[in-house]
Formats: sequence, structure tokens, C-alpha cells
Amino acid sequence: MFRKSADPENYLVAESAAMRAVVNAVERHAETDAPVLICGEHGTGRELVARVLHLKSPRRDGRFVAVRPTFDGPDVASQHGEVGDDRCRRALRAAQGGTLLVKDVCDVPAAGQRQLRRAINTPDRGERERDRKHESSGEVFDVRVVGSADLDLERAVQAKILSRDLYEQMVERRIDVPPLRDRGGDIPTLVERWVRHYADEVGRGKLTVSTRAHERLVKYPWPGNVAELKNISRRLVINAQGSRVEAGDVDEILPTVAERVPLEDLSFEEMVKSKLAGFLSRMDGYEVSDLYEKVLERVERPLFDLVMAKTGGNQVKAAEILGLNRNTLRKKLDTLGVGKRGKKARDERALDD
Repeated sequence: MFRKSADPENYLVAESAAMRAVVNAVERHAETDAPVLICGEHGTGRELVARVLHLKSPRRDGRFVAVRPTFDGPDVASQHGEVGDDRCRRALRAAQGGTLLVKDVCDVPAAGQRQLRRAINTPDRGERERDRKHESSGEVFDVRVVGSADLDLERAVQAKILSRDLYEQMVERRIDVPPLRDRGGDIPTLVERWVRHYADEVGRGKLTVSTRAHERLVKYPWPGNVAELKNISRRLVINAQGSRVEAGDVDEILPTVAERVPLEDLSFEEMVKSKLAGFLSRMDGYEVSDLYEKVLERVERPLFDLVMAKTGGNQVKAAEILGLNRNTLRKKLDTLGVGKRGKKARDERALDD
């Protein structure tokens, strides 16, 4: 979370070619009122990109409101008994004249997606007053809608989790934010800025980072992306003994496996371990429960999805491949929502944040 005095643009570091492409896309889309889709892994800084987009737009003097898929957030208080349409309209009202960021737009319920489509279709500002005279029940929203999403958008559309109409409204202006492992040239600057940020917050004065410490940090694969880097930077400020962060300080904090390894050279167990290490490091200070069930669900869903695709939806063949009886398979498919619009709520996304 930024202090109110902090400038988000200071933290959108773009010394790498991958991030320069993001900055160019922000500049290209900033002057329009059209919706934008910001895609990338969790923790890559999608909200930061959205904030910079807002600050560079003609709406910069309006509010920037960020909400979860339930349309709740720090700037939008939830109200008891509201349904999806009501929640969405409340968030749009809160962002009137500014920008509404809907995080993880694929997880927005169907009613909320319909309301977003209507808001995006709102006429331009010159026509709004005239339209109000003809609309007895609908609202006209002066809001720019920005959505964030992970990289499985097309699959979400195919599974009818994300409305194709909403997807097509937003995808023409898509900004892909790269993972931190693909922007090594940005890591030293990001570390310096976050160390300075946290050192200032706790009154430690000027705290620098040694060259060898930077080398350690650049080699680390950052499974938790920039969100993990921020957490590591905060811990370095707290733990460093002198006026400079040394390589030894980094070694005490980073997970044991700190070398970048090609994905194809990692075992499945190592990939899972790396992902969980990033998640657990980001959860310091937060209450975590039901981790076992959540991990199993996220392994089972893609496994069953792939096996069903391989067998063309044949449950007999799928059960044979998986070593399950058909009744067990059917129950699993039903529970996980594989092959249909999932009945199960997708609110629990902590492992992917």
C-alpha cells in the first residue's frame, strides 16, 4: 500500500525492454476513455500500472477506485443484502468522473459482468445529459473501467466464466505486465526504491544496498513477483544491522533455492515448492487457513481439466487414466466445476495473489 504522498510513477521502473513496452502501452491508451485490460501473474504490479494509467489520463483529477470481484474495496464499503447489480452500481458511483479498477475481472459474477458491459457502453460525455432525459430507470456512469486478469482469459471465455461480450469490449486495449523474472534489469532499481521507502517509514535514514547483495537478488527467480520483492525489501530494512544491506543479509532472508533455473529443468515438486514459497513469504502477518485443501484444489482442477480434454470428455477413459472409479470422477468434476460453468464460488484466490 502506498502512502498518500508516494508517487506511483516512481515505482513503475522500466529499465528493461519488457517494462518499456508496458510504459509505451500506457502512454498509448491513456488519452482515451475506452476500457483497458491489464494482464499478468499475480504480484506483477497490475494495480500500479492501472494507477499510472489513471494519472496520465484526462481523468487524473477524479477518483481512482480499486475493487475486488465482489465490488468491495477500501473506498467502497459493502452493504448488507445487496445483489450483484447493486454492488457494481455502488462501485461505479464511487468512481464517477474517474477510473474504476476491477481486480480479477474473470471472477466477477455474471450480474456484475452485465452491469460493467452496460457501463462501458455508456455514450460519450456530450450525449449523457440528453440520454438521462430518456432513461427512467437506468443510470449513466461517467467512469473509465479497467480490469485486471491473469493469463488464462481465453480459457475463461471458453468456459463461460468470463462473458465473451465483456472480454471483446476490453481486449483491444490489453497491456501485458511481465513477471519479475523476465525483467532482471529493473530489480536493482526496484530494490533501492523500496528499501528507501521502508527505511524512511521506520526512520532508519539513508540505507544503501551493496553490489553483491544486488547480485544475489537478481539471481533469485521471484515466484511472488514484485509483491514478494516489496516484502523482502521491508524485511531487509528491518534486519540489516549497518547502514548498508549486505549479501549476508539477503542470504538470511531469501529461500534456499535462489538460482534461476529453466522451467523445463525443474521437477513438478520443485515448481510447486517454489510457488508455495512465494505465497508463504507474502502471507507473513496474515491469517492463513485451509491451505491444504486450497493447494489440492488448485492441483486437481488443471489435472482433471487436461485429462478430460485429452479424452474428449469421455469419463470412462478419464477415470481409467486417473485410476478412479467413474462415480468418484463424476463427483470431482462436479465439485471442481470442470467442463461447465463452475458452481463453486471463486472467491478464494489467496494462492494466486
